[in-house]
Amino acid sequence: MTIEQLISINEKRSFLKWFLGRYDLKAKECMWLLNYILSDDHIIGLLRFVDSIEKCPRAMLIADRHSSSPAFLYRKERVETNEPEKAFHDIRLFQDDPIYIQLDFEGASHAAPYLSVLEDPPFAEMNIEERYGHEASRILLNSEKRFTLDKLTKAIDEALAKRDKQVFQTLTNQLKALQKEIDEDGSDESNPM
Repeated sequence: MTIEQLISINEKRSFLKWFLGRYDLKAKECMWLLNYILSDDHIIGLLRFVDSIEKCPRAMLIADRHSSSPAFLYRKERVETNEPEKAFHDIRLFQDDPIYIQLDFEGASHAAPYLSVLEDPPFAEMNIEERYGHEASRILLNSEKRFTLDKLTKAIDEALAKRDKQVFQTLTNQLKALQKEIDEDGSDESNPM
C-alpha cells in the first residue's frame, strides 16, 4: 500500500529525535523500538502520528512517565499486545501498511513539534483543526507548503537534467508563486524542532 507523504521522513525523524531527547518513557523497550524505527527511512515513512489510535487498523501507543496511559500498546486489526518486542517483530516483517502512532506525553496538546507532525486518523470524527484549533491548522499548512516546495525543486532539477526548457520555466513560475505566497503570509517560519 503506497500512501503519499504529507509529513516528510526528515520531519518525522526530527520530531522523534526531539521527543526522545525530552521525554522519559515508561518502558525503556519503547525507546529501543523508536530508535530502531529511526534507523530505517522506509519504516519512518510508514508512521502516521495521530492523537488517538482508536479505530486505526495498525497502531501503537507509547507513553511517558507522567502519563496515565499504559506504557505501551500495539494493535494490528483485533490483536493487541503490551510487549514492544512483539511489535518490533511485526514492524520488521510487515513493511507495507501504515503504522498509526499516538505519543502520550505531558504537554502534547501544546507542543508545536508534535502538532507539526500530527495527521488525521483514517476514521477520525473530527479533524486536527477542530481538536487543536488554528495553530495546528497553520502548522499543517506550512508543512504542506514545504512539501510542495521540495517536490517543485526536485522536478526543476529533473527538468534541468533533461534540458527541458518549457517544463523548467513552468515549474520555476510555480515555485516563484508559491514562494511569494509563503513570504506574504509569513509561513516561512523556522521549523520548531
